[in-house]
Amino acid sequence: MFEGSASFGTINALTFDIDDGTGMFSLTKCHLQWINASFDLGLSHGTHEMTIIDWTDDDRKCQSLMMQHSFSAARAIVELNVSSFPDIAVSNETELELLAWLVEGSAVVVIADWGDGTVAIVTCVGATQLVELTILIYNYTYESAGTFTYSLTASNLIGSKETESQTITVYERIDDLIIYGNSSVNTPPGTGTWGVAAGADQSPLENIVCVWNMGENYGDTSNNVAMLNSSTPHKVTFSYVEADVGKQTINVNCSNVVSSQNLSMEVTVVWDNVTLGELTCNSSILWDHAINCQVTIVRFGTGACFEWDMGDGNALVYYQDGYCAAAVPAGSPTYVQVGHSYRLYLE
Repeated sequence: MFEGSASFGTINALTFDIDDGTGMFSLTKCHLQWINASFDLGLSHGTHEMTIIDWTDDDRKCQSLMMQHSFSAARAIVELNVSSFPDIAVSNETELELLAWLVEGSAVVVIADWGDGTVAIVTCVGATQLVELTILIYNYTYESAGTFTYSLTASNLIGSKETESQTITVYERIDDLIIYGNSSVNTPPGTGTWGVAAGADQSPLENIVCVWNMGENYGDTSNNVAMLNSSTPHKVTFSYVEADVGKQTINVNCSNVVSSQNLSMEVTVVWDNVTLGELTCNSSILWDHAINCQVTIVRFGTGACFEWDMGDGNALVYYQDGYCAAAVPAGSPTYVQVGHSYRLYLE
């Protein structure tokens, strides 16, 4: 659009020439003090130099005025669209492919903001030729877990278009967890602590669920774990009762939307401990006669395990009641079950 005014004279004329080879345009207005006209020049995008000459027929004033002017032309962006984003992904694993298409527009700058601090910029889209449709393909993999909002913006000198924001939740894969805790407990109280820790190759995990099962007499217990990493394990405390005596298998399954890992370990539940009192044997005995030894049992429980060494270099003699709390060598003879008694005799 060109506008101007003339205070004197009867004719006001305007001529301009643009360096695109289309020739000169002219406008003459008689007996008018104001010039206002619009021209659809059909210019290609880019920067153009324009020469403008304005003159009047008034002898008292400068009859002509020439000026140089430069301006930029661009083709408007009609539409910007993008393909759908998935709802979830796995960090350092899922490669996302996103398709964007731009309808018309020239000298366009397209900015893809992935929402995690990473921005991809493509410049001069449609700069070399006027095209109806431009297609852009993006490939991206998130390196950390979290919820991110993605958006795409296209802009040039005339205006801009922005796609509707999309949200994606990125998870860490669960694949290197370790279970640890008490391998045996005495009841009462029968209390132990067990936990799940991150292994050397496990990335930090947020907002996972760990479901524990403490043995055949118990159901599952679910725990929401906000954070699990190398310095923050997930722990549970549990107390067994007398009915749980023996081997119990602890299971825990930790999971998120994209993965899970199941872990287990065995724990031995011992009811009370054996407490021994005084041990007495015959102070002297004839050769080839039986010796009489007697040990007083203060507390028996389920951990009674006796190993007798008579001091003559012969094999050890073993007696057992239930589970032996002490470690028994692999080469030991088979234990013999004995009844409950306040005194144990060996002859």
